[in-house]
Amino acid sequence: MARDETRMPDVPTPDFVGAMCEIWFTVNYAAYHLAYTRVYLQTRAMQTHVDDLRLDEQAIKDQGQVDVIICRSHLASFFWELHHVFEAMEIAIKRGQKEQPKLRYFYTQEHALGKLRQTAIPKEIEAYRNESHNIPAIIGQKWEEKGGKFMYHFLPSIKGHEQKDSVELNKQLQVYFDYVVNLWLAFLPENYKATFPRNFSFPVTVPFSFVGELPADLQGDVRQLQVSLEAFDSSIPEVAEKQNGEEV
Repeated sequence: MARDETRMPDVPTPDFVGAMCEIWFTVNYAAYHLAYTRVYLQTRAMQTHVDDLRLDEQAIKDQGQVDVIICRSHLASFFWELHHVFEAMEIAIKRGQKEQPKLRYFYTQEHALGKLRQTAIPKEIEAYRNESHNIPAIIGQKWEEKGGKFMYHFLPSIKGHEQKDSVELNKQLQVYFDYVVNLWLAFLPENYKATFPRNFSFPVTVPFSFVGELPADLQGDVRQLQVSLEAFDSSIPEVAEKQNGEEV
């Protein structure tokens, strides 16, 4: 296969299987950003009404602003990485078609993935990816009607998509994460599925205004939490339609 001269010369061009396996790193990147999002949502900066935050001294405001920036940027990156999984899978399938143009398997895969990308969850992921690019404030806050106490975070509604304001943000992000991981694994050749773990763990620096629970033994000037995540097994009904093709 001729090399694209615009590519970096020392980066090899993977075949279909290699490209699909490389997507595991994209899944890891999404998990990494999800870990940071979960921790930084547990901050005073993200759970206090803006009218109260305005009363803080400037030094406290500055620290809180850092926590907000980190939280928003990781949430935006989470959606970018999830959306990129779909793009990377399309590229891998196209590569398979070029490698073996007579094999029906890759055209079945392409058709199935194309249909899946038109369903609700992939379209929501793309919508929030795009919205976070337009404006990073895609984290809603639900308050009690009486007393104004913070209740939970949620994703704001986007026209044309199901409303999410009644769903706690972490639960909805887990739904998206599970979906993408299970979809990728469904398209991965069968003899590679057991190679990749579903659990991930990352060290996350404790935010300035963290209000969550900290382990009793957490010490040191630079405090870090070990955050563990898991992509839970869930079925994707539409994937069954692709099983009619030949296996690689």
